[in-house]
Amino acid sequence: MTAVVGKAVGPLEPPPTLGDERPPKRRRFESTPYFLVIPTLLVIVVTLGIPLYKIVVLAFQHQTKRELYTNKPGDWVGFQNFSDVLGSADFWSVVERTFVVCAVLVVLSMAIALLLSLMMNQLSRWVRTPLMALLLFVWAIPQIVAVELFVWFTDPNFGVINYMLDKLGFHGFKTHDWFVDPVQGWIVIIALVVWQALPFLTVTLTAGMSMVPKELGEAARMDGANPFQVFRTVTYPTIKPLLIIATSLSVIWDFQLFNQVFVIRQTKPEPDYQVLSVFSYTQAFGHSDYGLGAAISILTILAMLGMMIFYVRQMLRIGDAD
Repeated sequence: MTAVVGKAVGPLEPPPTLGDERPPKRRRFESTPYFLVIPTLLVIVVTLGIPLYKIVVLAFQHQTKRELYTNKPGDWVGFQNFSDVLGSADFWSVVERTFVVCAVLVVLSMAIALLLSLMMNQLSRWVRTPLMALLLFVWAIPQIVAVELFVWFTDPNFGVINYMLDKLGFHGFKTHDWFVDPVQGWIVIIALVVWQALPFLTVTLTAGMSMVPKELGEAARMDGANPFQVFRTVTYPTIKPLLIIATSLSVIWDFQLFNQVFVIRQTKPEPDYQVLSVFSYTQAFGHSDYGLGAAISILTILAMLGMMIFYVRQMLRIGDAD
């Protein structure tokens, strides 16, 4: 039998006392990251800061085509433009419509993208790869081209949707104009925006779900968990930061809805199709009241400021966690 010989241990050091505590080392200041950020800050100031400053100044002036063409500053009116906007019933109607449309777009986009990504996560690589390529192809279609496609789909005289409905027995849709009724028109616009948003959201969420350890899902299924319980207890906690970021981006993008409405209504959106960005453009360039349009733009930015702050905080938290 082999005897176990213990290793000789040297004299133990006395435990540190309060008097022996050393001050923490000060972190060395690194100036290189700040120098690397300077070009980006200059570009942001030139491309974003200067136009924003001019919009803020313009919001306190009354400027029409006369001052614009003669390159003269408008008359200083203080908060009159803001007072006119906030006292307008049309403005509050547009605000309500903007929030409703944005909420519908975000909920539909995120829900459909989540279902698609869950489905793609269950498919084999040979099926998932062509679907991902198809999504990227849809994402690569220019926005104006996508809008023109939907204009063609819903054309009253030779639109594909009216033709198919007529062949299916719905003869009332043979020359149906989808934009006479604002509800039907917004359904078309929402379908267009969701169709454009799905590729990015689906690819992003699918990539996030690929990081979920498969062993955890298999262990949950062996314990008797159904698919919903597996998603709630295993998948959702892992992709939660990604879901928050994707939802924040969707809110920012959908709140700025402009091109789809403006182009699909042939650059002359009716009052029922106006959201804040379109309303600002119409007041500025349709009615030649640039100060009023600038005031609406400032109020739109302020409405979005809360979501921007939330998005930046989430990004910083994810960076700290990494």
